[in-house]
Amino acid sequence: MTVTAHEANTSPQAIAAIEDALRAFAKALRAVQLYLPNSPTRAQGIEQARLAFARLWPLMGTLELEIHEASFTVDGQVVYHDTERGAESLPWLLFRDGLRSLSFHPGFEGEDLPAMLGLVHKARVASNEDDDLVTLLWVADLAHVAYRFVESTGGGVFVLASGDRPAVAAPTPGELPLAVPTADAQPPGERPPGLVRLDDFESTLYFLEPREALYLRDELKREYTEDQRRLVLASLFDMIELQPILDVQLEALSILDQLVLEFLTLGEFDLVAYALREAAATARLPGIDPRAAQGLRELPARLSEPQAVSELLHALEEGARAPVATLLEGLFRELRSTALGPLVAWLGAASASPARAAIERAAWRLAGANTGELAKLLEQPQPAVVRGALRLAAQLATPAAVPGLARILRGTDAKLRVEAVTALAEIGSPSALQALERGIDDIDRDVRVATYRAIRSRQHSAALPRLLDAIRRKELRVADLGEKMALFEAFGGLCGDAGVTELDTILNSRGLLGAKAPPDLRASAARALGLVATRAAAAALQKAADTKDVVVRSAVARAMRGGT
Repeated sequence: MTVTAHEANTSPQAIAAIEDALRAFAKALRAVQLYLPNSPTRAQGIEQARLAFARLWPLMGTLELEIHEASFTVDGQVVYHDTERGAESLPWLLFRDGLRSLSFHPGFEGEDLPAMLGLVHKARVASNEDDDLVTLLWVADLAHVAYRFVESTGGGVFVLASGDRPAVAAPTPGELPLAVPTADAQPPGERPPGLVRLDDFESTLYFLEPREALYLRDELKREYTEDQRRLVLASLFDMIELQPILDVQLEALSILDQLVLEFLTLGEFDLVAYALREAAATARLPGIDPRAAQGLRELPARLSEPQAVSELLHALEEGARAPVATLLEGLFRELRSTALGPLVAWLGAASASPARAAIERAAWRLAGANTGELAKLLEQPQPAVVRGALRLAAQLATPAAVPGLARILRGTDAKLRVEAVTALAEIGSPSALQALERGIDDIDRDVRVATYRAIRSRQHSAALPRLLDAIRRKELRVADLGEKMALFEAFGGLCGDAGVTELDTILNSRGLLGAKAPPDLRASAARALGLVATRAAAAALQKAADTKDVVVRSAVARAMRGGT
């Protein structure tokens, strides 16, 4: 049963078949442009288009395309879209010459398909003096193709169909047909009727309308600035897709591999991203030899080798222009886990740059998909690599990084230990918080303070015994006020009534010569009692409310206002 166009519009199978047919037609047109008529690649491209259209007819009786500047639609649904090629795109080529719709009927895949490809190619390379595509289609009069076009005149715009023909007035009976008189039949100096001279027209560019002059200027600029390297990449992918000989596919793949590495070194990230996208799409095609498909799938892996990634990062640092963030992210999204090491090392040592944010986001995505590789980087001896891996581990908060972070806490670099404490606090898993407790006994003051604050923010009550030991240590008396406050705030925020006795002893215990504890330690204990905020804590604070020491009395007053 034949399916109508409206029914096809609701059928995903029909829409997919239309998209495949139009993509095959565009690839066949590109093969016609790039290869000679006797080229096997050109013949293979046309044959693929024939098969695609043949698969379409069982799903719909007629393919009716509406033509827009950058797309084809069927009943309002976009079935082909091309904005990258600009004026070289297939929709714009048809739209430019006035075509507004095309209808293909069953049988088009026969003789009409190569004829249509030839006409479109001829219109693409035509000069101003040559016929446009509408005229070429009118002369060819293809049996299975119908079209509708717009004709613009001085009086307005007329929409005409492919069957319309200009009318020619027949002579009335007894009237001789009109003819252009010869020059000898006219008096000297007078123009024969119907004779057109070149002098009647302006010979300079300035007689064009402004939009026409702008169009010509843009076309000239595009012609001289268009990057032909994208066409070279496209031809290599066409060889891999259309050539059935394995040696030809592998040779094209080798050239492609070399070009991609060169583009990567030169900083042509848009070309590299285009090559990676096309490689992934071509590898999924059913007609590709498995070995060639495997080579296409391994192309991102070859770009992910440390040497290649290092050259890329060097090009980014040395480049005079800031790279487009979307291009960088699209490129890094295709890399494999082997690229994570150079990226992390670069992030750990590089200063702020236009590329840093994009590289950091790409490394974050890559590390999130390869947490095991990130954990290995935490064990590297290079400080820059470890520092970059620490930042990613803190952002990802992955428990896989906990063993590596615990090893860093046993290391000798105090700055790395502080960052490891921050990362463990961000992870917040039971194993991470257990590893975090090691920072309470660290020899570096900054590590200890960071640990106290992390324990309090995570409400890790299992660390209370070690916090209590830290409070009872004699070394705490010589610590600075910031460390004392961080320790007592962590203890007071977790201990509850169970810690009031210890804090009351520090705040209110007295000896023969006065209070046993120094003022800053007593003030820290008062702050902790305020965080406990129970009746027992308030009673302990009340006993010190009239102390003579101004620092302690002020701390007690603040704790009582904020505690109870």
